Amino acid sequence: MSALRFGFVAGLVGAFAVLGENAVAGGEECRAYNFDSVTTLARGMLVGENVFVPVDGFELLLMVEGDVVYQQAFGDWSVGQDAASDSSTKTLSGAVILSLADNSPQPFALDTRLSEYIPEFDGDKAAITIRQCFAHFAGFGSSTAMADPSLTLNEAAVAIAGEPLAYPAGTVFFYGGTSMHVAGAVAEEVAGISWNALFEQRIAGPLDMTETFFDLTTPANPRVAGGARSTAAEFARFMEMLRAGGVHDGQQVLSPSSVAAMFTRQTPTAIPIENSPLDSADYGVGVWLDQRTLSSDLVGALAAGARGFSSWIDFDDGVVGALATDRTLSQNIRVAVNLIRFAAQQSVRNPARCGDVNSDGTTDQLDYSLLSANFGTVDRLWAEGDVTGDGVVDCDDYGQLVTGWNGAGAAPILADCVDAVPCTSPAGTILTCAAMTVVAMIGLARVSRDTKPCV
Repeated sequence: MSALRFGFVAGLVGAFAVLGENAVAGGEECRAYNFDSVTTLARGMLVGENVFVPVDGFELLLMVEGDVVYQQAFGDWSVGQDAASDSSTKTLSGAVILSLADNSPQPFALDTRLSEYIPEFDGDKAAITIRQCFAHFAGFGSSTAMADPSLTLNEAAVAIAGEPLAYPAGTVFFYGGTSMHVAGAVAEEVAGISWNALFEQRIAGPLDMTETFFDLTTPANPRVAGGARSTAAEFARFMEMLRAGGVHDGQQVLSPSSVAAMFTRQTPTAIPIENSPLDSADYGVGVWLDQRTLSSDLVGALAAGARGFSSWIDFDDGVVGALATDRTLSQNIRVAVNLIRFAAQQSVRNPARCGDVNSDGTTDQLDYSLLSANFGTVDRLWAEGDVTGDGVVDCDDYGQLVTGWNGAGAAPILADCVDAVPCTSPAGTILTCAAMTVVAMIGLARVSRDTKPCV
C-alpha cells in the first residue's frame, strides 16, 4: 500500500475514535415500526384466517405521517398492480366535488340543487342537493342508465331524472351510485369540461396519479360512484393528502374547509337505513366515517370497494393504509382489515429501535447475526431481518441496522452493502461509512446503493 493511501486509510480509521460517541448518540433517536403482526394477519388472509373465503392476492401499504413504512404484495399479486377500486371511487369523486366547491367557474356548493343545472330534475326532485347525493339520502334507487354505454353522463342524468324516486328525498339512507352519478353530471355542467378531465385537472394531476383513472362505463359516461381503477400507492397518496388537510407536496389540493366537510357527517343522525354495507349511516362526502371515540370524536375514515379495494385513515395515529385487490368481497375481508388497522395502530404507538431485529431494545451483534443469516431472502418478518417492512432482507434493512446501532463498538460491515448508508446521514452513520470506505478502498467488498432512510 502506498504511503499516501496508507495515510488516507489511517485518517479514516482515526475517525472512528473521534466519532465513536456520536455513533451511539445518533442511534438513540432512531425509531421504526415492527409490523410482524400486520404481516401475519395478511398472510392469514391467503389461507382463510379472519375471512370467510381465502383471498388469493392483494397488496398492502401503510404510511405514517406521509412516509411509506410498509409495502408488500401477498399471494398472486404484485407491488404496484392496479385493481378496480369499485366504491372506493366514491371518495375520489367526493374530492372532485369539493374541489369544485372550492373553485368553479359557476356558482357551486354542497347545497347546490340538481335542478339549477339540469332542469329535468323537477317536481319531487327539484330540491335535491349535491350534499344529499354524495351522502346517500337523495332518495334515488338503482338505475341502469349508469351502465349504459350509449349515453353520455348528462344523458344518463336526464334519464334518471325521468325515473321515480325510490324514497322521498332526504328521508332514508340508501347506499348506492345513482345519486352520485347525477351529481357528477351537474359537476360537468358547472365546470364546462368532462368528468374525466375534471378528475385529472383537480385530483389526479396534482397528486401525480398516473395509474388512477375511470374505466367504467365509458369515457363519455364514467361511473362516478364506482368506475375507477387505482393502485395501493396512488390511493394511499390521495388519502394522505386528505389526512394532511388537503396538502400534497406543498400544494393545497383541497381547502381545509373542504377536507373538514368531507369528514363531517352529512347524513341526519336519526335517518332510517334502507341499504348500507356497514350497517351504518355515518357518512361524509363520499367516505365512511367508521371509527369514533366514546365521545363521538372521529378517529377513522374508510373508502371501501365491493371487491375488496380498501383504504383508510386513522387520524389519531397519522396512519394511512391501502389494500389493493379486486379478487374478493368487501364483506369477506371486513374483519381482517379491521384487525390489520388495529395491529398497525399498536405498532405505530409502540415503535421499535431501528435494526433491533430480536426486539431486545439494543441494536447490536445479535441483530446483525440474524439479519446477515437471512440476507437476500424473501417473505421475511422483522424478527428475521426485514426491518423495513417490504418482505425482503437486503441493504435497506442493513442501513437501518447501522443507523440504529448502539451495541459495543462499530456495526459490522456487511460485504454486500458497503455503501448502503449515505455518508451524509447523522454522525453515527458517517462513522460506518468511513469504515466502509476503508474496506472498499482495499478491495474487500462490493458496493450497493439501494438505500431507504430510517423512519
